Amino acid sequence: MTGGGTPPANSGSACMFRRQLLRAATAALAAVLAATGMQVATDTGASAAARTVYYDASRAGEFRTNFDQAAAIWNSRVSNVQLVARTPGNVTIYVDSGWPRAQVTSLGAGRVWMGWTAVNQGYNRTRIATHELGHILGLPDRRTGLCSDLMSGSSAPVSCTNAYPSAAEASRVDQLFAGGLAAAEAPTGTFSWNDGDDISPYVVGGRPATENYPWMVYVSGCTGTLIKANWAVTARHCSTPSSVRVGSIYRNSGGTVVSVVRAVNHPSVDVKLLQLSSSVGYAPAPIPSTSGAVGTATRIIGWGQTCAPRGCGGAPTVAHELDTSIVSDSRCLGINGPYEICTNNTNGNSGACYGDSGGPQVRRINGAWALIGATSRAGNNNSTCATGPSIYVDLPSIRTWINTQVGGLPA
Repeated sequence: MTGGGTPPANSGSACMFRRQLLRAATAALAAVLAATGMQVATDTGASAAARTVYYDASRAGEFRTNFDQAAAIWNSRVSNVQLVARTPGNVTIYVDSGWPRAQVTSLGAGRVWMGWTAVNQGYNRTRIATHELGHILGLPDRRTGLCSDLMSGSSAPVSCTNAYPSAAEASRVDQLFAGGLAAAEAPTGTFSWNDGDDISPYVVGGRPATENYPWMVYVSGCTGTLIKANWAVTARHCSTPSSVRVGSIYRNSGGTVVSVVRAVNHPSVDVKLLQLSSSVGYAPAPIPSTSGAVGTATRIIGWGQTCAPRGCGGAPTVAHELDTSIVSDSRCLGINGPYEICTNNTNGNSGACYGDSGGPQVRRINGAWALIGATSRAGNNNSTCATGPSIYVDLPSIRTWINTQVGGLPA
């Protein structure tokens, strides 16, 4: 045992030097590990207060490096949350042949898919990965078309390689993870890199669904309608999903989730039929022989943003509905009259908008809802929703074709 005594005169300076060296080494290690998506704890106040979100990239295959890079980018730009690789994680990353997308269950949790469709079209892999993790961190799509905006997604040119969030985007994430009321403002649901060629309508100016429509089908960013126990109809321009939710007005709960085994596109109009892996126990919507004359009262239903400007918000949890009517074909630009319906924008400021392609247009026949239309596109070529009528595919006009494809519609 060493006895007590006075320390050497230079011992304080030596200790201070060692502490400085240790802090420098820790910072250097943190920088190295951040490049691989990992994180080390430091003695700074920001890191101590930061929330950790674990991401599981074990199923990401060759894209794991891109997600590690994306995590490092976010970690370099925000202070209230840090992304750390771990299996299992708060967010699980997959790869499939569709569009990249994120399914957000709560702030900092959910699932991400790296879709080969966007990769094959030339979109930058790391930008996609950072964008999709942005949804997990509470950011909706903002399709501004600007490469400087990470959340502009596919609206920016394919040549855009920027994988860094803007200052405003990073600030928003920090605000959300600061806690309090801000966290409740983070949108949940499914966000797709491509939102149906940017013509996927939502209902603007409507109201939350007043009925639990048993034939509603959520189609991963689009909407569909059950027309037979094992068949649904949606828009042809929507990506074919691996599964759908049937029988609920809530896009992320209720009803039955069932796999899609086959898709059949109509050769000339914007309609796609989805064959389900099994029959479901919900009553399908009947397709009548005619859609109705000009002036016929109808209702449109769908999930999505309820504000009119393009990219102004995320999808609501519950489907929205709007009472409207059939108007003259002359009010819709580029309409295929025999096979499409021109649908009024009620009060001049309500109607279909981005994100609900394929959604049902229905009308009452003998007191029951009958399916007459599937949402296709705007009727005035305006990117701001509800500024003019919308165009719906007239399903009664192709009823014979549908009947043949599904092996007979219900009587």
